[in-house]
Amino acid sequence: MTKDEIGSARREKLHVEDAPDLNLSVNDLKVFVEALTNPRPVNDRLKDTVRRYRQATGV
Repeated sequence: MTKDEIGSARREKLHVEDAPDLNLSVNDLKVFVEALTNPRPVNDRLKDTVRRYRQATGV
């Protein structure tokens, strides 16, 4: 994805109706909600990956 495509994607309005249907089990839903409400802290590896991505793409 180019820098222009990333900017364009950020400006687009996304709608729930446009997303594909997800068939999740009750346990999957619980895990999903837990991940949204109580996210794990960002580790050093992810921070480094984001830094390198931003350097490479100029974002």
